[in-house]
Amino acid sequence: MGNDRKVLRGGEAEFSNKIFIINNVALAVEGLTGIRDDFLYLLDIELKRRRGVDTLYEMKVIAEDIIADLTERYRERITEEPTIGVLMAGRENLTYGKALLYYIHGVGYGEAVDFLCTGHGGPYATSLAKFLLKKDLDAIENGKRIAFVISWVAEDVDVTAGCDPYVVVDHDGNKPTENPIENLSRDLVNDMKERSRKAKENLLSIFGLENKS
Repeated sequence: MGNDRKVLRGGEAEFSNKIFIINNVALAVEGLTGIRDDFLYLLDIELKRRRGVDTLYEMKVIAEDIIADLTERYRERITEEPTIGVLMAGRENLTYGKALLYYIHGVGYGEAVDFLCTGHGGPYATSLAKFLLKKDLDAIENGKRIAFVISWVAEDVDVTAGCDPYVVVDHDGNKPTENPIENLSRDLVNDMKERSRKAKENLLSIFGLENKS
């Protein structure tokens, strides 16, 4: 899972991570920044009330209910779509089990997905990621390719996306792991950012369109 770091708040751009690690679950929240903040606040309250959860499915159900309530609350006030959406990743039993990915739509319905590029730059990212991301590759290699795609889209393709990519990885694990979700190293991210820059510079020659006169 990866994201750019550009956030619009009050009409001004600021830079921060969009992925939050909560209860060994990675959550990337898209939509209006204020409603994202509300979602995270309400999620924290509910997890404290329950004294935590034991499975990724429980987290999904909680997130579905919070999103449904927020969407209903702002239905008549906000016309922007989607109001909120959440990409959620983690292991079935949080510290062990199969690594899964869910996307929770703004209506409060979540579904398992193998691949999804979402947010404002999602359509641009999808066209490239479909060729680069492969299910038979390990998490680190796919994470590197996610960093490449984000670098490709940021600024040059979509001005609403920007700054260095932030990528986290997880993988299946039969034994409990204290912190199963890991950050992709800054060196690997920077390497992919540089590869993306060079690919853009060589794009004409890659397609055989370079002017040789």
